[in-house]
Amino acid sequence: MNKHWIGLLALPFVATNVLAGDGKAEVPMRDPWVPPAVRAAAAASASAAETRGAALHAQVEQKLRASFDAADTQRTGSITREQAKAAGLGMIAGQFDQIDTGRTGRVSFEDVKRFLKKRGASTL
Repeated sequence: MNKHWIGLLALPFVATNVLAGDGKAEVPMRDPWVPPAVRAAAAASASAAETRGAALHAQVEQKLRASFDAADTQRTGSITREQAKAAGLGMIAGQFDQIDTGRTGRVSFEDVKRFLKKRGASTL
């Protein structure tokens, strides 16, 4: 009998805690900066066949080249340390002196590829 009374006395506290919110079930938090369409496209591409071997190397070089070309705002075929920093190419900006072997203050995409190969990149 005492167990029933304890249960009845505890019921208002439990109900208050459950209903204290807005009564809705919690939804897991998602990144608010990623639109649903982009999230769906990323999930679809992740489930697609993985890129491997030569195709992967070509994809990496293509992405690096696109970033490099975007940083080359003057369309000279080379970039400065400041352009690399501004474009978010931290690896190039941070290793700029090692990449710029001619000490010209500018590096070409070929200079970057040569540096990466020297550092152990298998292909680029």
